[in-house]
Amino acid sequence: MSANNYRWLTAQQAAAMMDTTSAEVCRLLSIGRLSGSKQKQAKRPGKAQWLIDPKSIAAEKRRAGKRLVKTSTHKRPGPHSSSTNVAG
Repeated sequence: MSANNYRWLTAQQAAAMMDTTSAEVCRLLSIGRLSGSKQKQAKRPGKAQWLIDPKSIAAEKRRAGKRLVKTSTHKRPGPHSSSTNVAG
């Protein structure tokens, strides 16, 4: 970490910020949508923890927000159209 209080987040913390699971955060890391580094843990051989760049979380939230806006603006008509006349 740098001296400017730049704070890296664990997968669990990132998941909480993104309202998702830590498994989804790890998936986003593996496909390159989030950036981070895997750090070995002292006194725990064979164990490591992902530290995720908070800026990449903000960028992914913006991307996800744009996808939600795009999909929510397209409304499809339902199976029953309003042009059907009912004899009364």
